[in-house]
Amino acid sequence: MENNKLKKMEIPKIKLVPSPETNEATSAIGYKWNEIAGTRHFLGGKPEEVSEDDYPTCDNCKKEMTFYAQIDSIGENYDLADCMVIHNYVCFSCLTVKAQLMQLLA
Repeated sequence: MENNKLKKMEIPKIKLVPSPETNEATSAIGYKWNEIAGTRHFLGGKPEEVSEDDYPTCDNCKKEMTFYAQIDSIGENYDLADCMVIHNYVCFSCLTVKAQLMQLLA
């Protein structure tokens, strides 16, 4: 009997810190008016402000997907609709990926 709600895989949280390689890249990072937006990048752990019950289901095999990464807006010139983040999920059963834009409090 197959169970789509087997033990959930959780990747340990790994904070990502931007390391720009050029002056242009350095000037692209961050916001003048907000110290939090642009700093919420990480791999693994749990997505901010999302319940595990709301994790997506794989479109191919219908199993629950694993949260893989949260990528924040880069800065004012590359803002994702008022400081949104991208939540990235992966299905380790069939290697399907899914991304969702989410509005977080910043």
